[in-house]
Amino acid sequence: MKKTKYLSTAVKNMKIRNKLIFIYLIVVFIPVLIVGVYLTKSMTNIVINNTIHEASYNTDIVKYRFEEIIRIAADVSDRIYVNQSIANLINHKYTSYNEIIEAYGNNTTLDEYLRSYSEIKSIRLYTDNSTMLDNSQFIYASNDIKAKQWYKNALENNGKINWIYKNDEITGTNGLSLVRCIKDYSGNKIAVLVINVNNSNLKSIIQGEPYETVISLDNNSIFSSTLGVTDKTYDIKDYNVPVRDENYKIKGNFNDKPSYVVVNSFFSEKALVNKFEILMAVPIESVTKQTMPVAIKGIVLIIVNILISLILILIFSKNLSDRIFILKREMHKVASGDFNIEKTIEGKDEIGELYNDLNIMMESLKQLINEVYVERIHTEELRTRQKEVQFKMLASQINPHFLYNTLETIRMKAFCNDQIEIANIVKMLGKIMRRNLEVTDKIVSLKSEVELLQNYLSIQKIRFEDKIEYECNVYLDADKCEILPLLIQPIVENAFVHGLENKKEKGKIVINIYNNNNNSIIVVTDNGFGIPPDKLAQINNDFASDDNKTRRSIGINNVNQRIKLFYGKEYGLNVDSEVDKGTKVTILLPMLGRGE
Repeated sequence: MKKTKYLSTAVKNMKIRNKLIFIYLIVVFIPVLIVGVYLTKSMTNIVINNTIHEASYNTDIVKYRFEEIIRIAADVSDRIYVNQSIANLINHKYTSYNEIIEAYGNNTTLDEYLRSYSEIKSIRLYTDNSTMLDNSQFIYASNDIKAKQWYKNALENNGKINWIYKNDEITGTNGLSLVRCIKDYSGNKIAVLVINVNNSNLKSIIQGEPYETVISLDNNSIFSSTLGVTDKTYDIKDYNVPVRDENYKIKGNFNDKPSYVVVNSFFSEKALVNKFEILMAVPIESVTKQTMPVAIKGIVLIIVNILISLILILIFSKNLSDRIFILKREMHKVASGDFNIEKTIEGKDEIGELYNDLNIMMESLKQLINEVYVERIHTEELRTRQKEVQFKMLASQINPHFLYNTLETIRMKAFCNDQIEIANIVKMLGKIMRRNLEVTDKIVSLKSEVELLQNYLSIQKIRFEDKIEYECNVYLDADKCEILPLLIQPIVENAFVHGLENKKEKGKIVINIYNNNNNSIIVVTDNGFGIPPDKLAQINNDFASDDNKTRRSIGINNVNQRIKLFYGKEYGLNVDSEVDKGTKVTILLPMLGRGE
């Protein structure tokens, strides 16, 4: 707030010429600069988006070709999994070298797969059958192999396909491999199948891409267009990735270069535990260098336009500032009492008109001063009269303590004259009046409200004698409950005034206070004349409306309004009545306390 006030004061104290230059900076310089930066940024974003769109399209193609490779490997593994001849070959116990050679020669299934699918580099079956001879396809699972994690995982997966990046024990090369456990028809685990993908096929699907492309398995790269076969980890956590969906882009450092990385992630149809990703890194520098020449030309044009407009505004502001200075000088003479003004400003613009009006202002200046003095005197007289009226009103107010003391004197006089009933009535009336005069919108104890109600009912009982009966049933601990004051007594008073005073038969009022469903309910019932249906509907409509106009009476409308303002709109009054049978007023409040 202080900074805003200081800035406002500083602007007001600036010279007109400086204000014009300041306005120029705000209205011309800054908007032109913003527009120039915006256009340059927009053009850069368009180029970046087009490049990213192209990269995304390329990753879709790589993904399609890569999925074809892993699909072929998965299909071959399924055929091997259900091939009974291979299972018999593995389970058979061989007794001679010739028998093994003959068995290998008769089963050419694996060789046929290797000849048919160039995507597969090798097929390995690791078995516990010690009678078999090791070759490029059937390998005895030694203790060292069984101790490796990929072998253990294959057995635990119980025949499910799992893709891993591993080293081939025979060729010593690294690459992508499909691993799964093989079972016979009896469900016995007889071997672990490893199908190694041909790295040259992986190279062929990403070579020729304009940007570095990486095939990743479970966040670890398995092949790069620049590094070839690699197990380098690209830490995706360093990038700003809002959502991991099938296709997304991330921005960060890729191989220590600020880049946009387009990621196309997917799962193999038959190995849902493995997540593959095709990453294509687009260096930001390679994109922005395309827009840099155009951006430089745009900046030069912006600077030239700003300089030309600045020169023009300086010339204009100088002319305007000189004319305003002359006007200020002549007005200063008038303010000093010198009314001799020379005709030195020409033109019909606003400044010239102000200069002509200055002469007219001088003629009416004395008259205006006189009028101001007269008005000020009249205002002071009016204020003095108002203060006198207020003082008289305050002096005429009755001190409430005088009223209490007078009632107490009447009660003592009646008590001394053995008028006990009159003394009690005056005592109860004094309590009621003291409570009504001192009441505020602060909550009070339910017990004090009930005592006030009982005093009122006792006075009415004495007044009407046997024509009135009343009951007041409180099913709460009144000492521990608090309530807004004067909520019940106006309802009971309304029942007497409108329902029972003119009733010839015996009248009765029943007040019940209890809890129900986390609410406190106060019900005032009488057997008076009742309320006609149209008037009853109007009363309940008034209760339901949001009209918060102030009322001076403390009737049921005022009670309902006070309840809604203090406790909430869901609480308030409801009236049920039937002509010649009586009226029931229900007060709904939040729970005041536990039941007794």
